[in-house]
Amino acid sequence: MKRILIAGVLAAMLGLTACSGTAQQSSGAEIEETSSKESRSEGLTIHADEDVDSSYIETLKTYFTAIEKKDFAAFQSAMYPPYLESYNKYLNDNGTTPEENFEKLCTRFDEDGYESWTLTDLHISYYPEEKVDLDDFFSAFKDAGILDDKLIEQCKKESEEIRDVQFSLYALYAGDEDAVPVVNGNEIMMVKTKDGTYLFG
Repeated sequence: MKRILIAGVLAAMLGLTACSGTAQQSSGAEIEETSSKESRSEGLTIHADEDVDSSYIETLKTYFTAIEKKDFAAFQSAMYPPYLESYNKYLNDNGTTPEENFEKLCTRFDEDGYESWTLTDLHISYYPEEKVDLDDFFSAFKDAGILDDKLIEQCKKESEEIRDVQFSLYALYAGDEDAVPVVNGNEIMMVKTKDGTYLFG
């Protein structure tokens, strides 16, 4: 199955769902703790497997912190630049702006009855490489009309490494005592180039 991981529709494509404490706790959702590397940044605690490259961790921290803080510039800085340019054009061509799209993304975890939420924990590991199909990945973006063959070849040429990263995300809703998982074991494709490490949001 082709996996489409697109920044502006992150929630829909990755299955991100905002869950209140009551709803999520009753579902019994759990995260298997396999990480051995932990750090804290601006309230977001990172749990990463030992083999995860620190540059991937930093980029993901930037990305999710930007969503929480509604920092559009920081959000865009985490994106692979050629992809970002092409995706922004795709949004404009389809009747919305990158800014409007980002505003919607920033409300994906909102829940009725809660005034606010804070991201607390981010669990990161590599998706098993033998299960990753890059041709499938790029074909999904091409079929969606976001990338063309030229941009796909540019990415492959510029990349030092392309990794499929698996992540889970916890949020604490105002008034609750415990954080709950709002994303559980989803994936996002990341690329490392000589200029930096980015993601296809």
